[in-house]
Amino acid sequence: MTEKLPVRPEPSRKWQGIIDQPTSRRSFMKGAFTGAGALALGAYMKPGVIPRFANTSYANLSTKRSGTLSVALNSAPNTLDPALGNELAAIVSLDSIYDGLARYNTSYNTMEPRLATSWTANATATEWVFNLRPNVTFQDGTPFNSSAVRQTILHYVAVGNGSQFGSIKTIDDSEPLVVKITLSEPSPDLLLNQDWVRMLSPKVLAQKTLTTAAGTGPFQLESWQPASEIRVTANPSYWGSPEPYLDGINFHTVGNETARVDGLISGSLDLIQELDPHDLPLLLASHQTLLSGGTWLEICLLNITTESPTSDVRVRQAIAYGIDREALVRDVLLGQASVADSVIPPGCYGHAVPDVQYSYNPAKARQLLKEAGYPKGISLLMAGSSDLASESLLGEAMVPQLAEAGITVDFIVEDIGVLVSDVLSPHPKRQTYIIHYDWGNGGPIHFDENDIAAHAKYTGSALLNLIHKSNTTPDGPTRLSYLRQAQNVWMQVLPHFPLYNPIYIDAFSGSLQGYDHYPTDACGPHFDTLYLK
Repeated sequence: MTEKLPVRPEPSRKWQGIIDQPTSRRSFMKGAFTGAGALALGAYMKPGVIPRFANTSYANLSTKRSGTLSVALNSAPNTLDPALGNELAAIVSLDSIYDGLARYNTSYNTMEPRLATSWTANATATEWVFNLRPNVTFQDGTPFNSSAVRQTILHYVAVGNGSQFGSIKTIDDSEPLVVKITLSEPSPDLLLNQDWVRMLSPKVLAQKTLTTAAGTGPFQLESWQPASEIRVTANPSYWGSPEPYLDGINFHTVGNETARVDGLISGSLDLIQELDPHDLPLLLASHQTLLSGGTWLEICLLNITTESPTSDVRVRQAIAYGIDREALVRDVLLGQASVADSVIPPGCYGHAVPDVQYSYNPAKARQLLKEAGYPKGISLLMAGSSDLASESLLGEAMVPQLAEAGITVDFIVEDIGVLVSDVLSPHPKRQTYIIHYDWGNGGPIHFDENDIAAHAKYTGSALLNLIHKSNTTPDGPTRLSYLRQAQNVWMQVLPHFPLYNPIYIDAFSGSLQGYDHYPTDACGPHFDTLYLK
């Protein structure tokens, strides 16, 4: 008989807004706020205070479909493969098509069954058993069973995203509705990581490159135009019937922030995510829109590749001393963020404040450059993505700051797909990248030697050994100690420099019901529970 792993304490999350106290999704379900109420919140528009309205009334729901939702994506989805969808646009849209074994419940403090009805693990987290939901089919008619789970896991491993499962030894799919995963090392976060993993039809996996999609989710693919749009319609054989409550969803690529806001106000769009803080006053004045926001389990980092001249740790430290993060949060992000104190964001399991911290000190930066052999300073190439409107402003603000520190920066904004491909390439074109990591599983999901450290091409054994130990030690004091030590070393050697923890705000039409967005939603809402009135 296997033993269930203990449930972790719920991460501390303080939602700031008109209530301005810790709360939960459930408390918001007791009543809906109206767009008229948003107008009165102009007085609350001060740094760090988020107008939060959650329209989560489920009264008088019927099984009749309620219409087609129109969602604006910041960029074009680059794939139909959830194992490769590392960008916001792909994750949000594909989450409507695919389901996972488990996801967070509505209280966001434990995992709830999805395609798995129950699970167990041994005390060392080296054996995991998932009991699967019967009578589920993929949208192409293929039965969902243990063989499909095994093929999906092997697919994630094959494309380089197998870290969610750990070091797999065997996958036993001999029983159609039971999957047993045996690992060569403990994987304490394997269950939490299932909030990110999506099950794919074996027929789809037989394709060399995915040109269609078939999951078990509430919606099924109708069409995909890679540069502009994904359309999905309600899955008539969805195992979670009577959900979904929508006829379908149209995901439109609208890269221009002004066009996104105008579309929401005019009614041509129902939902935009990750709103630019500069657009808040306009939307607060609209009687037609509602807002939902809070501190995500996310961090914005400056990825510093370890190639010359940034291969020298003194140069990386000089960059850190040359950035005024307080000014960036105050003047660029309008207070809708907090300065990051570690690579793992607050609220995640294992977050600790390292002993080493960096405050803006151009003189210290110049001294470090001199010691590294660059008395006249250095020149760097930096890139940010077009995925977030504020990112171009962020990069532009860092250019004069770093100039004071003797660092000349050539900053460009490029498509998120181009940026991600460059970061993941063996030899990136630039030394620094503004990049975001979502830790939505509530654990140190990216704190992996093959993930966040590898993206900076960092190979230092002291840090990588600590990261490996922290990922292969069951929850408890020993693991927390490894995580704390690793974060201390990280801030000394700086493969990435933590910039800020964002406070994201989503804006949506007053006709959209059931919408609420919490940190552990990964990158999108639960579309199965949304409806239009």
